[in-house]
Amino acid sequence: MALKDHKKGITRAFILMIIMTLLCFGVFSCCTYLEQQSKTYVDLGTATLVQLDEPEEDAMAMKVHTTVGDIVAELYPEQAPAYVAQFTELVKSGYYDNTYVFSVEKGIYFEAGSPNADGTLASGTDGTYEKVEREISADLWPLRGAFCVPTTTQEGGFWARLTGSMTSYCGTRFVVCNSIVFDEATKEELQSVSENAEEINNAFLERGGVPNYSQQMTVFAQAYGDESFATIDAITDAATKSAETEGGYTPPEEDILITSIEIGTYGELSAS
Repeated sequence: MALKDHKKGITRAFILMIIMTLLCFGVFSCCTYLEQQSKTYVDLGTATLVQLDEPEEDAMAMKVHTTVGDIVAELYPEQAPAYVAQFTELVKSGYYDNTYVFSVEKGIYFEAGSPNADGTLASGTDGTYEKVEREISADLWPLRGAFCVPTTTQEGGFWARLTGSMTSYCGTRFVVCNSIVFDEATKEELQSVSENAEEINNAFLERGGVPNYSQQMTVFAQAYGDESFATIDAITDAATKSAETEGGYTPPEEDILITSIEIGTYGELSAS
């Protein structure tokens, strides 16, 4: 009897283990699905694609001086108020003077704003400026010339992850988009995403950009003008070093720096 009971115990334990495995898999799948849904759903019904229009003369703007040229970009304090407030504060303090372009993805984007060539933060940084809550707007997209801020950390417990309501934060370093190559397969995939996204799909196809960043990052500025795009092209076309680790940064072979940034109006900065 003891042996039979022992075998029954093993059988029950094995069945319980299978049930728990299936439950865990189901919860994980549900969590992943809900998180993906929260990332990809955007209400375009009230969206105004502000990047498609030339800025007003009095629009808030910046002029980014780099060692390979200048970039003039409109800032978006209405759509990304917290980030633009921090960014302009840091610009005025000189934080971005002589900071590095620390990674380049050939032709697609570059990452910048680090005080160190390897993309790390300054020694002794307490993280004060590395926790701005991500600001997502249906008005702003990672089109060619967009300034975006990648997520650095997330907060939230099991339920937040399960429901896709994690709080995401970003910091001082940013990404400037150039463009992926829109081959026929990419065009078809883009156009199949949503019938309600025709305007933004057309914007990507006409202007270029990095669609897979859509609604994943704070977009806080947009470049305009031939010189600006020539500078972006020059940086993203730069020869790069190999990444030191798999998936790591690929810095330019020759240092590219942001020497300074000016804040002003689009009219004055685009004319100077």
